[in-house]
Amino acid sequence: MNSAEQGQPTLLTENAQDLSASLPAFVHAAWPILEPVTPLLWNWHLDLICEHLTVVKEKRLKDVFGSDCEGIIFNVPPRTMKSLLITVMFPAWLWTSDPARRWMFASYAEKLSTQHSVYRRNVMQHPWYQEHWGHIVKFSKDQNQKTQYENTARGSMLATAMGALATGFGGDILVFDDPLNPEQALSEAERTAINIKFDSTFRSRLNNPETGSKIIVMQRLHEHDLTGHVLSKEAGRWIHVKLPAIADAHEHWKYPVSGQTQDRRPGDLLWPGRLPESHLAGLKTGLGSWAFAGQYQQNPAPMEGGIIKRNWIRFYNVLPERFEFVIQSWDCTFKGDSAKGTDTDFVAGQVWGKLDGQYYMLPYRVHDRLDFGPTKAAIKAAHSKFPKAHAILIEDKANGPAIISELRREIPGIIGIEPEGGKLARAQSTAPLWEAGSILLPDPQVFDVGWMDQYIHNICTFPKAAHDDDMDATSQALIYIRHRLSSGIIDFYRRTSTNA
Repeated sequence: MNSAEQGQPTLLTENAQDLSASLPAFVHAAWPILEPVTPLLWNWHLDLICEHLTVVKEKRLKDVFGSDCEGIIFNVPPRTMKSLLITVMFPAWLWTSDPARRWMFASYAEKLSTQHSVYRRNVMQHPWYQEHWGHIVKFSKDQNQKTQYENTARGSMLATAMGALATGFGGDILVFDDPLNPEQALSEAERTAINIKFDSTFRSRLNNPETGSKIIVMQRLHEHDLTGHVLSKEAGRWIHVKLPAIADAHEHWKYPVSGQTQDRRPGDLLWPGRLPESHLAGLKTGLGSWAFAGQYQQNPAPMEGGIIKRNWIRFYNVLPERFEFVIQSWDCTFKGDSAKGTDTDFVAGQVWGKLDGQYYMLPYRVHDRLDFGPTKAAIKAAHSKFPKAHAILIEDKANGPAIISELRREIPGIIGIEPEGGKLARAQSTAPLWEAGSILLPDPQVFDVGWMDQYIHNICTFPKAAHDDDMDATSQALIYIRHRLSSGIIDFYRRTSTNA
């Protein structure tokens, strides 16, 4: 029986200092401890993850990613080594050079968190590990349990569940690995409980916020899962490593330590050796498009699952100089709106033009959580940019009446819109225009519209999307224009066409 079959690492002669300097090298060397029969397969995304973790090890998270950086989110498909690499191997590797670092790990169930804890300890108590770093990592005899252990350098590792008490405990690195139970992801109560627990308890558990790090490791399960929750509340403050099994858009990754790059084209597989196309096709059939989109594509609402299909989207690369009809369309829900729940929805503003049977979304969009004053300022700013727009549509519900009343004193063309039917019916009424290719969006490769992916996602996932503001503003604009045209008003505007 060879060393691999006995669970003995194959790189016993490797220099300990070299292994401590390289997480990939450490993983390759230690792999047989946990997987004595299964050979280690490696892929480029593992190197990408390793370099992000190296930044965490070196306490350079804020230096590399910005002073406001809260942590790193890894959204990767199942069975791509996310937990073994990030939650098991990474902590064991870091202790080889910094045994005083303190850790806290949380998963949706104590059983899962305990299993990871046992795996970590198995690696660190193995003769190979002790031969290399036994003089550095010495376990304390009085604190060496399955879920909590310390070393003589006062470093510690605590494993717990998201719903368990964590008061009094803290860490230098907090790891949330599968914080939400996939079987309970559709329960609003379950999701809310996890998100509240993260905000009220775990968020403040870092020993030193300036040098500490928070890491979320999970597959997407719902628009309002923990990933969606923190990205919605703290947009731009988390490094988001989102790796779908099949690339649905061009991806350009820059490794944060080496500076090397990796590009993926639409349709490229993340890991052909582990998740080939035939296997993914079977998973999509077995899981259904909804579950597959979240767990494997990291888009918890499938692009093809809404009223508006992704393959109906059309772009323009030259903006017409003149339009027959131009309007602004606004859906106003202020920050903290009590009618919809605090911090739930956005103010959405768009500008649309009509020409020769085509509806053009101009390269301008507002989509942000705004209070009354900033909302009013945003509409006035849009009016300054598009002063000859024929109308400014504002939904005459929720916060709309207050904005309408204020702005009518300052801006001409304010029209309060009483929506007819429900949101779903209004969206469905615009579907024929999308399907016929009559709606054109600004091409992201030509225009400065970095928000386009988010807009398309919101449109194509409605009504399952987390936020319906983009769809509300869009359907409001399209329905209004179509109605006005059918009333004959277009004959007048054709004679007095104007610049947008």
